[in-house]
Amino acid sequence: MAGRSGAQPGPGEGAAAFAAEPAGTIDAAARIAITSRRTAADSTVARVPELSVGYHVTRRRVAELVNALDDADLERTVPACPAWDVHDLLAHMSGIPDELAAGRYPTGDTQVWLDGIIDDRKDVAVDDLLARWEATEGRIDTLIDGGAGQMLADVVSHEHDLRAAVGRPGARGVAEVRAVVQIELELLKPAMEEAGLGALVVDSGEVQWASHFAKPACTLRVDPWEAIRLLQSRRTADELRATPCTGDLEPYIAVIAAHSPLPESSLGER
Repeated sequence: MAGRSGAQPGPGEGAAAFAAEPAGTIDAAARIAITSRRTAADSTVARVPELSVGYHVTRRRVAELVNALDDADLERTVPACPAWDVHDLLAHMSGIPDELAAGRYPTGDTQVWLDGIIDDRKDVAVDDLLARWEATEGRIDTLIDGGAGQMLADVVSHEHDLRAAVGRPGARGVAEVRAVVQIELELLKPAMEEAGLGALVVDSGEVQWASHFAKPACTLRVDPWEAIRLLQSRRTADELRATPCTGDLEPYIAVIAAHSPLPESSLGER
């Protein structure tokens, strides 16, 4: 869902795939199956909230950020999605749940549906976009928690695309970012299995996430925020190759790039 198209990062590719997926497609992600390093003294496992909770926490955080922007900010190009400006990005983020809540699912070419969401909202004021998005709370939650956890991955990914576009980094250590690590690994899992690859592991030093039940073949030693940015194709091939890891990352770079094209030049996020 995190919008991309063509050789350069851009809007759209696969952004509404959840709409066509059967419930339960990513239920492992919905459970946020995190393997945590715990000592014997730390054996309590906290209850994991529904993904829809994290979705709306992120939505409110985005709304707060957007409300602080001026007209010039809204016209800024989004480096991760260079065919869009900030208003387009907000139209995408708010428009997908708005359409789904109204029962307007894609019935043909998903890209046409996605493009139409932005086109239909070109002249819609930011306040109205945010109000429509807020009104989806309670109407899309069952969808998100019933197998469309990719919606959380999309909104978290685009929150950080937005922050980069307006020069306001933040919210990198929030729970929603950590949850999306597992969702992204799950989304890449079928291609890894088809290629006969072992598990791709993300090790933050405190928590480990694995793509699937198989012998680990490559371990990325990065924090959760960097993990989601590279898994969501926000890093160039050379930046991926420079990622601290053990094992051979090259076949996994191919999987990531096939899922969504890598940028040709660095987004400059650090």
